[in-house]
Amino acid sequence: MIEFIESNWAALLPIATFILGFLVSRLTMTKKEKSDVAQKIFENSRDLMIAQQERYQEFTAVFQKYINKSGSPDLNDFLSIATVGEKYFYQLKIISDAILSGKVDKESRDNTLVPRIVECINGNLPTYYETLRKIARRSGFPYSGELKRENYLSLYRVAEKYGNLPQART
Repeated sequence: MIEFIESNWAALLPIATFILGFLVSRLTMTKKEKSDVAQKIFENSRDLMIAQQERYQEFTAVFQKYINKSGSPDLNDFLSIATVGEKYFYQLKIISDAILSGKVDKESRDNTLVPRIVECINGNLPTYYETLRKIARRSGFPYSGELKRENYLSLYRVAEKYGNLPQART
């Protein structure tokens, strides 16, 4: 094999250079390609922040409606809160998965998205389940829902990794 390479070196050198050049160009990005990737990550972050804000506004609005209600809570209140809450928490799961897979920029992650996730874990999720239990109890129908870490695992992972939330056992 070595004799073959030594005797055909002049012919093999351009082929080896071409293959090596091709591989290196595929493994590295140009400045423009890096800029395009950074822009795409920023746009993804922006879209996730907008979607999170929209779901959060819906979530707080349904709670405000419940708080301002003059009569006793009923099944419609329960269903409204449950439905809007699930949408909001699902959006946070999508955001958490994007953060964990590196699909958002660092500034958006650290300054906007992670604080919202930590806020949700510490406040919104417990309040959500507590409110649903209260409505069910007052309305006289069964509800056994409870906050379980495994149902919101990606939120907890993000909060523990980026939000200084103490790591809990799963």
